Amino acid sequence: MTLLWPDGVVSKVTTRMKYVCGNWSRRLLGSNKNFPTALVAHSDLEILRMALRAHLHQPAIGLWRATEFIMLRDLDFPSPVLDFGCGNGEVARSVLRSHWPIDGLELVAAEARVASTSDTYRYVMQGSGVQAPVTSDVYGAVYSHSVLEHIPDDLGAIREVARVLRPGGRFVFTVPAPAFASRIMREHGNETLEMVNRRLGHYHYRSIDEWTECLDNVGLDVVMVRGHLPAATQRVWLSLDTLMVRRFRGRRVLDWIRGLRRRGLIPDALWIALWSGLLWRSFKRPVDDPGGYLIVAQRRL
Repeated sequence: MTLLWPDGVVSKVTTRMKYVCGNWSRRLLGSNKNFPTALVAHSDLEILRMALRAHLHQPAIGLWRATEFIMLRDLDFPSPVLDFGCGNGEVARSVLRSHWPIDGLELVAAEARVASTSDTYRYVMQGSGVQAPVTSDVYGAVYSHSVLEHIPDDLGAIREVARVLRPGGRFVFTVPAPAFASRIMREHGNETLEMVNRRLGHYHYRSIDEWTECLDNVGLDVVMVRGHLPAATQRVWLSLDTLMVRRFRGRRVLDWIRGLRRRGLIPDALWIALWSGLLWRSFKRPVDDPGGYLIVAQRRL
């Protein structure tokens, strides 16, 4: 896999693919087919286990991701796909691996390096979310998994998404909803909400009306909205997330778990089976007042 830096320098080139100078993304477009997600054949329990496997050290995040993954199961993605804010590639490995070609864009250099070692991506680019090193009208779909809430200039980011999408292309993204913040504020107070926002790096909690207006302003029409992360599931997530950052003998519980797993004292299969059993009832709650949204928008023709 290759890692393309903002200045155009390629860190690594595979033997099966050559870097193309200039408008490389136009020359490597691939087919225009629609592909189902890699989740289409999986049961709810398998999706929960898949999310826990992608976040072995952090079952709270695995629970949250599972509520997002299940909404993606019946979606099609026109190729090629850009994973916008790809992180280390774990989410795309679970959701998008059947959608070749897939490119990744990541702001954090260390995460981009890890993603570049994955067999999920064609290219991994390291660059700003508001200025991607990609030419315009390139991608059939852009996928962004819980990313926009971490970008201070999220409106600049969606302008960039609209630019790189070809006409008719889809922007599929997940974000936390205002109810996520209001529930924490109501049940635990402002101090806890501020702590959660600092730890997660959240800047925004926009309503569907706000997202619809923001997307419309850059030429994207909302065509689907789904809610996830019901109140009961969010409460379990918060309790578990808080537990993981508590300190025991000078170290976080999360760090103790990582240490035990690195020494092979907690086998992956046992760990996943344990947490999937404990979290199954929380995962299967009906979505009443969603703490997060899946939004699909389409670029105007």
